Amino acid sequence: MLRHDFENPWGIKDPKGNLRKMSSLLDLAVFPGTQGGPLEHVIAAKAVAFGEILNEDFKAYGKQVINNAQAMAKAFVSRGYNLISDGTDNHLMLIDLRNKNLTGKKAQETLDKAHITLNKMQCLLMTNHLLLLPV
Repeated sequence: MLRHDFENPWGIKDPKGNLRKMSSLLDLAVFPGTQGGPLEHVIAAKAVAFGEILNEDFKAYGKQVINNAQAMAKAFVSRGYNLISDGTDNHLMLIDLRNKNLTGKKAQETLDKAHITLNKMQCLLMTNHLLLLPV
């Protein structure tokens, strides 16, 4: 960026004792860490994701995920669990575990053993008795 590189006016030296050039000081101020670049792997991942979204199979997959979540929500309700929103419109459901005398932590630990991932939530009024279940 500099047309003519020149020695820095502050006399800053490199580890060998040589006077650093101004371009070197600018490079140290900008790289690494403070300036990012276009990360090719991120660009490629986004391109693949956007390509998949355009496919009709993805739309069918999304609808099936919602149908599965709604079926799971009905199954929980039929077994006496209280769903905060009385069902789900997406792939998430929030389950109140107070009537089952079960904590979110215990539910998470138990379902982890079955390789089911979920997120226990803590609420001041309900103190660790909510369960967020992504289907």
